[in-house]
Amino acid sequence: MSKMDLARFETLVAAYGATPNRWPEEERDAAEAFARSDARAAALLAEADAVDALLFAHRVPEPTRTLRAMVIEGAPKRRLGGRLRLWWSGIALALAAGSGVLAGSAATAALEPVTTNVVLYDHEDAPTYEDSAEENAQ
Repeated sequence: MSKMDLARFETLVAAYGATPNRWPEEERDAAEAFARSDARAAALLAEADAVDALLFAHRVPEPTRTLRAMVIEGAPKRRLGGRLRLWWSGIALALAAGSGVLAGSAATAALEPVTTNVVLYDHEDAPTYEDSAEENAQ
């Protein structure tokens, strides 16, 4: 059980109200004992109890049918157009990308690689400059 003073008791009552069940469990016994032993604490508790009674007595009236209808009417409508437009944009981008890939593939396939007069050699078999001169002379 912790030591209770008037400042801490006032903080507890301001934060949790006058009902001891809402006070922190580790401070509840000390606060209840302090409220019984100190006249200022008892007065503070009585004042907080009156405020709690006012707060708990307050009731909000049910909304009228007119108000309910106005709120429902004013709510934003769910539209399919925004999502549908997003799907069409995605489909258009996919088609543009696909046709670009197709055009690139067709252009690459249509071009014949330039292989005229190209001879591939391994490093050891590569002709030297002198060999090329002899071939050209013949």
